[in-house]
Amino acid sequence: MALDENISQNEENDAVLNKPLSFVVVMVGVAFAVLNLQLVFGDGQTSLWQIVIYGLLAFIAIFVVMFWVFDSKNTVVNDQYVAKGKTKICWREVTAFKANDFSIVITAGDKKAVINYYAYSNPEGLMARINHLLNKRG
Repeated sequence: MALDENISQNEENDAVLNKPLSFVVVMVGVAFAVLNLQLVFGDGQTSLWQIVIYGLLAFIAIFVVMFWVFDSKNTVVNDQYVAKGKTKICWREVTAFKANDFSIVITAGDKKAVINYYAYSNPEGLMARINHLLNKRG
């Protein structure tokens, strides 16, 4: 059984993906990649270095967009723990955390979870919830 199935059956997840924003991010990333690939495979005079750079930019755009969306989709924040993919940190195990206006890095020993607030439908509520859970641990 996958982590998502366990959560949906047992616990509420406070980190609900912002689907419209994710769609826009994917579309912009794909458009950027397509434009760069058109430069790579186009009929224009381009040097080998330009082809390499445009191809690299296209690859980076697709990788970053897909990583951001799928990484954010696989995040779980609930009363017991925070999980990012296969990394699961119980709130009582947290040894350090560092927050800014856009994200929070939660650490427990060698495990680390980065939560990018604005990838989720209620970023302000998620920030408050995580702060509450961090202050409640003891």
